Amino acid sequence: MNEPRELSLAALDFLELGPPAFLDVAAGAGFSSVSLRTWAAVPGGLEYPLLEGGRLSDATRERMDATGVTILQIELVSLARDVEIESYRPVLEGGAALGAGRVVACGDDEDGVVVERLAELCDRAAELGMSVDVEFMPFRDLATLPQALDVVARAERDNACVMVDALHLFRSGSSVASVAVAPPSRIGVCQLCDALLAAPAPDLLATEAREQRLLPGDGELPLRDLVQALPAGVSLAAEVPNRVCFAGMPPADRARLVYQATSALL
Repeated sequence: MNEPRELSLAALDFLELGPPAFLDVAAGAGFSSVSLRTWAAVPGGLEYPLLEGGRLSDATRERMDATGVTILQIELVSLARDVEIESYRPVLEGGAALGAGRVVACGDDEDGVVVERLAELCDRAAELGMSVDVEFMPFRDLATLPQALDVVARAERDNACVMVDALHLFRSGSSVASVAVAPPSRIGVCQLCDALLAAPAPDLLATEAREQRLLPGDGELPLRDLVQALPAGVSLAAEVPNRVCFAGMPPADRARLVYQATSALL
């Protein structure tokens, strides 16, 4: 029998909630952990910087203690050329103080810059006992699992991993087999959602990823096979933003639907 995997709730569809409220919603739905958006994914985007000793961090710790829900990942570090990795240190330290063990990063491999930035981020994270999960996306230059694994290998850091997002995996032309043959130590977390097999036009891939994901079981992706191909111990995170299907639905109800659908799949 397969060992049960940690089931986490990703932040993307719940960014209107601050970390304390998000922890309560995740706990009420049945999730054991969450990811938190501690840095904005785009300029001006929502973010909740957790600074050690700050009010938000204290309130977050109180809800963690009350609910038993932990922090799996904090996100989203940019590995761009013009970014100073050192600027992320205060929030990395704040996340680590709350027990976050992983940080999500993304970037585009411009003349190897992303490799340099990743190595630097891994060094900072290692000082705090954290691993780094590189996310590939088919609408960015770092688009595929093989590319992400290559970047991680070139960074030459033991705590560098790849995050496998089910939608990004299949939309980028990869398969379950590509996950099965990946170095087990390099797969960090797997994000789950569903989708139709037929992909939208290339210029709509980002919109699909941010607003049109389906609940596990409502689409056609081979999610059970994907989970079976993952190395032992890899945590699962449900990420199912859908602007139309969830319109007007309270966060607690959305989280329960996501948990029920993902649990049924597993």
